[in-house]
Amino acid sequence: MPIELLSQQLALRLRIRARIEARMLPVIVPDEVGAGYGAGALCVACDLPITSTQIEYEIEDTQIGRSLRFHLNCYAVWQVACTQTRLGGVD
Repeated sequence: MPIELLSQQLALRLRIRARIEARMLPVIVPDEVGAGYGAGALCVACDLPITSTQIEYEIEDTQIGRSLRFHLNCYAVWQVACTQTRLGGVD
């Protein structure tokens, strides 16, 4: 994997962990995940738009009643961070 891609992945992991710690992202395993082509909404993990050529993953945060939209990679990194948080911060 090229160094630039590794650097971007690390930055995403750190951003998501910071958002979890700041309670901007919940630590949950969703019951349902919706998927479809994006419509320009911002990803809650990376703040970039999810374009019509990308798949958008949407879950409902039932704790505060809002929809969360992610890129595929952002969703996967968030779920790993949720699992690690639930297990006590294992990397």
